[in-house]
Amino acid sequence: MEACMRKILIVDDDSGVRGLLSAIIRRKGGFNVLEAASLAEASPLCAENQFDLVFLDHLLNDGIGWEIARMISIDPQKYGNPVIIAMSGSVSQETAVGSGINYSKFMPKPFVVSEIEDIIGRIPG
Repeated sequence: MEACMRKILIVDDDSGVRGLLSAIIRRKGGFNVLEAASLAEASPLCAENQFDLVFLDHLLNDGIGWEIARMISIDPQKYGNPVIIAMSGSVSQETAVGSGINYSKFMPKPFVVSEIEDIIGRIPG
């Protein structure tokens, strides 16, 4: 059963944000949700899984979270082609666009629950 579940990765150093996103997603059902608090935690998870959706915070304790998006885009054969949601409470969408990061959507913090539900509702599966 779990093999058929869509996979979502949440990368944020704020455990409250990870917990809230995870709860919203799990409430919808049909998703295997993994969480990472740092680049060091996220990188091996990406190497071991092909995610359908990745929520990436901008500023993490050990670097810029959007580096995960770069890593994924360099080798889609290895990492798949997930929908990537860039999140930040500290930078604007214009800054995110100018960063050259390949993401599907920018989501400022604090986020709106209905926006999260809309995003996960569009993930095929």
